[in-house]
Amino acid sequence: MWVESLGSSVILGKFRGGKIKNLAYIYIEKWWLVTLAALIEFTASWIRGREISSMWQYVDQYIWLIHLITYGLLIYVMICNRKLSGFKLILIGIILNFIVILSNGGRMPVNISGIDPIVYQEKIEILQSGRDLVHTVLDETTLFGFLGDVIHLKKPYPLPKTLSIGDLFMMVGVFLFVQRQMLTSINTSKNEKTSLTTNH
Repeated sequence: MWVESLGSSVILGKFRGGKIKNLAYIYIEKWWLVTLAALIEFTASWIRGREISSMWQYVDQYIWLIHLITYGLLIYVMICNRKLSGFKLILIGIILNFIVILSNGGRMPVNISGIDPIVYQEKIEILQSGRDLVHTVLDETTLFGFLGDVIHLKKPYPLPKTLSIGDLFMMVGVFLFVQRQMLTSINTSKNEKTSLTTNH
C-alpha cells in the first residue's frame, strides 16, 4: 500500500519539478508514537503467530485493547499534525479502519471470495482458522463489512493486495503529503517545521 503511494508521488513530484531532497526536511510532530504503535502491533502479531507460551491466548483475548491503544496513538499523532497536507485524509482513513476493526472483535474483516484460492491457499487457511491476529473472514455476521478489506487489486497488477476504503484515504493522504513536501522550497519546509514545534 505504502510502496505505490510513496513511489507514484515521488515520480510525479519529480515530473512537476519537485526535489527529492526536500523529503529530508519532513517533520512530523510526535512521530515516535507511530513507531511505538507499530512496535506494539508487531510484537503482538509475533507472539500470536508463534503461539508463544500462554501469552498468545491473552493477546487473542485482548486484541481489541491492543488496537484501542495503537489506533489511539495514531489518531492522536494525526490530530497533532492535522495542518500538514494530506493528514486529514490519513486521519479519516485510520478512523474508518478503526471503526470496522473495533466492531468486529479487534480484527479487520477480509472478503476472501475475491482472493485467488490457489495462489493464496495458505493465507486463506490462516484466516479461516483464526490464527491471523489482525484479520478475520468477512461473513454475514460482520458489522460495517463495506469498510473491511473488500477492494481486490489482482494480477496483472504488479503488487496484488486487498484494501479497505480507509486504506485508500490513507494512500491519497500520503500521496498529497509527499507532493506538497517535494514542491515546497526548503526554506518554507524549515519554517513549517519551526511553526509546528512552536504550536505544540
